[in-house]
Amino acid sequence: MTTVDGLRALQLRNLLEALWSDVAVQVPSTEAGGLASAELALEVPAGPLRLAVDDAGHRHLLVPVSPEERLIGEWRSAGVQLNVLVKVVDDQVVRFLDLECRRDDLTGVFTGLAADICALIAKDRHISGRQLSAVLESWRKLLSGGQVWTVPRLAGLYGELVVLERLLDADPTATETWVGPTGAPQDFRRRVHALEVKTTTSAVGRTIRVHGTDQLERSENGSLTLLWSRFAVRPHGAADDLPAIVERCLQKAASALLLHRLDEIGLPSLTSEGVRGVSFELSERRIYDVGPNFPRITPDRFVAGIVPAGVQLVEYAVDLDTVPASNLDLTTVARTFMEIAS
Repeated sequence: MTTVDGLRALQLRNLLEALWSDVAVQVPSTEAGGLASAELALEVPAGPLRLAVDDAGHRHLLVPVSPEERLIGEWRSAGVQLNVLVKVVDDQVVRFLDLECRRDDLTGVFTGLAADICALIAKDRHISGRQLSAVLESWRKLLSGGQVWTVPRLAGLYGELVVLERLLDADPTATETWVGPTGAPQDFRRRVHALEVKTTTSAVGRTIRVHGTDQLERSENGSLTLLWSRFAVRPHGAADDLPAIVERCLQKAASALLLHRLDEIGLPSLTSEGVRGVSFELSERRIYDVGPNFPRITPDRFVAGIVPAGVQLVEYAVDLDTVPASNLDLTTVARTFMEIAS
């Protein structure tokens, strides 16, 4: 994808969010099972798609299907389900594939799913029930939900995006190196070189939590750099925030992969109050080369270089005040990372 594609994808998501918000105020308050909807400027042969909100506040994407089309059975995940809905629109009875988000914590991911479906329809002007089911299956893991997005967790994501933005300044393909959301041990990796990002919103202390014996494990003949930042939490508009840095990264990136990475970690909608209501100001940054003398628990510290059988979920803390920091700055680290790993 191109940079324009990334920005268009973000704009489509923002448009869907705005339309759902507009529709929500039209839901009948006294009608059980009430459903308000609005037409999208996007059609399949059976008619235009619609966005809807029901009396429980659940968001829906309605895809019209012709009476002759053979439908699949119901599809369900932890928070999203696909059913068939018959609705009267402009005095006409219309049958819809009704995709419903039943959990508020999944609205951000659901918006990404809806945007993907809309993009597919815009390309082919058609989507069958079977195709829709296939798209849903590809999103099933993301639609299962995850952890609560606390302010420290938002700050952690912001810290990773700060690093990503510097990497994108060096190379517009750098989003491919952001592998933390995929479950990789480190946040950024390119061949045998890696960057691990740690963030705190605490005003004191430089202690980090390390998850697993492989998070601070350096590849043979490779490098591992630890980027630690302290951010002060500010109210909306007082400093930089997630929506702003996401847009900047999309402007600099060669693809819209960033949005998929955000979906993979289950980030709520960028327009939600929980995300846009806080901003972050850098208070301190320190950079460390994770070499042989860095305090860490890695497989090579065990007999035969193997973690003992039965040992699982290793977590520990490292006091960075016991480790000398590098005098390199983030821009230099980012440029070097993209150059030596190319």
